[in-house]
Amino acid sequence: MVKKFLFYFFFVLALQSGAQQNAAVVDSLKNELSKAKTSEDKVILMGRLCRILMNINMHEADSFGKKMTEEAELSRSRKLMTKALMIHGERNSYLASNKENLDKSIGYYNEALEMARVNKMDTVVAQALLALSSIYLKIPDADKALGYTTRALSVVSGLKNDSMLAIVHNSFGEVYQVKKERILSLRSYLTALRIAEEIKSDDLLRDCYTYLSYFYVSIKEYDKSIDYAMRSLNTPSTKGNASYFRVTDLNYIGSLYGVKKNYEMAITYYERSIRLADSLKFDQLKIPAYISILNQYILADQPQKALEYFNSNPILRQTIINFGVSYVIDHVYAIIYTGLGRYDSAKYYFERAAPSFEKSPISFNKINFYSQFADFYKKSKDYPKAIDYYSKAKAFADQANNLESQQDIAKQLDTLYGLVGNYHQSYEYNRLYHMYKDSLQKLSVEKDLMQMEVADEQERNDRRLREEEEKTRKRHNIQYMGITIGIAVVFVLLVILGVFQVSEGTIKTLGFFAFIFLFEFIILLADNKIHAWTHGEPLPVLGIKILLIAMLLPLHHWLEKTVVHYLASRRLIIPTGKHFWNNLVKRTKT
Repeated sequence: MVKKFLFYFFFVLALQSGAQQNAAVVDSLKNELSKAKTSEDKVILMGRLCRILMNINMHEADSFGKKMTEEAELSRSRKLMTKALMIHGERNSYLASNKENLDKSIGYYNEALEMARVNKMDTVVAQALLALSSIYLKIPDADKALGYTTRALSVVSGLKNDSMLAIVHNSFGEVYQVKKERILSLRSYLTALRIAEEIKSDDLLRDCYTYLSYFYVSIKEYDKSIDYAMRSLNTPSTKGNASYFRVTDLNYIGSLYGVKKNYEMAITYYERSIRLADSLKFDQLKIPAYISILNQYILADQPQKALEYFNSNPILRQTIINFGVSYVIDHVYAIIYTGLGRYDSAKYYFERAAPSFEKSPISFNKINFYSQFADFYKKSKDYPKAIDYYSKAKAFADQANNLESQQDIAKQLDTLYGLVGNYHQSYEYNRLYHMYKDSLQKLSVEKDLMQMEVADEQERNDRRLREEEEKTRKRHNIQYMGITIGIAVVFVLLVILGVFQVSEGTIKTLGFFAFIFLFEFIILLADNKIHAWTHGEPLPVLGIKILLIAMLLPLHHWLEKTVVHYLASRRLIIPTGKHFWNNLVKRTKT
């Protein structure tokens, strides 16, 4: 439970901090803001500033947020007013583990939703509904999230906006994943991917690949998860801060290798992430990799190295403080000191962190914290306290229907009640443990069925592709055959014109088109081969085509000139009263 929490929390924190900009960008935006003339420009710039400053200076972030709201209100533009509300909702969602920020985020999104609905701003209505769905998934309240996403679909269906439709399907994928309906989740993600491919949106494709990567992590298909993460990494982005996202992409791939226990590859990607952040001269972008390395020490049960690393990274600790979650520092020390067996220090830090976690509206955070606190008491042999905290963790695990946590906690309570001599309760939790285990095995069967369905679907898709390719090949062969026959007919007609009494201009005109037809057909045939040899690389294609044209062009002109001149000279015209064949034989003999 300890290890799982650190990976989850720090991964979320890494994504949020990694998506921000550095102080130089803040100064640049402030400079732009001082020159801004229109209300729209001011709202956009202040919106960017108040989001960026959420992990640098919370007080300043609130100050710019207040100014943004005032500017939007003074403009009386409903578009700017809803935009300001959506920005406030987003920046508060960064700190959804804090109940105050969670409530603020939901409140702002609801305000934006109502204003957009009244003013018939359907796109904003859909965006607000999807934002509310996302925020409720963090609690998690999957039923409410599903309701908001379903409402968003009904709005988007009338917009004829494919990008928004893909975003809605990704939202369905997230909801179904939380509800453990994995087949529906995967189908939703794949539908979004198909739409993104059809409209050829690179940014949307990146998002789809990322969601699919998360999905395959959830079913422990790490290689597939890495495949999609690599696709996301290698897909270009049109966003201005694409390099920043590349830093966090590299770190995420490293984290996947870490979960897979391929620590060497994990370190390779963490180091690449840090080097790229260095090249961008942006120290804060190193935070995700620092977090991942710390997490790896904890995953590998190396608490001393984790302690030394955490103490040697003041930037990491300061970032956590800037996020307004300084209690996480106490939590980290509590976990490390528990691993080191320094129980007095561990207890001190657990008790300092406890009030903040108890106020957290996120059940996942409470489950992990109480389980870790219970683990501490178990290791320090205070079994009644361990039972008390595991029972608290189980209550939230039951509320969230988190089977993995329920199974783990039931196993711990079975052991602890046995240690204190309460065999009746021990038996009860042993029964619950096996019940949860059976439920997880059923989910595992569902996962196997899903994988079979996915494999079958992939096989059907491959078969359809092969059939399409075969149809295309046959169609192309028929066309090639028709072109060949057409060229032959044209040249036969050209020869016939040389036999009969026709004007020289007619022969030259037909000859010109006949040879154009022939040589363009040769180039067409060569073109397919060239692209196959070069894999469509522009420079090799250009070089080969230049050489080919350099050879064919002189040959084209020489053949056309020679043949047309011969036919136009009337040497094939039949003399009066003579048979053509006799005339041809006579000429051959002479």
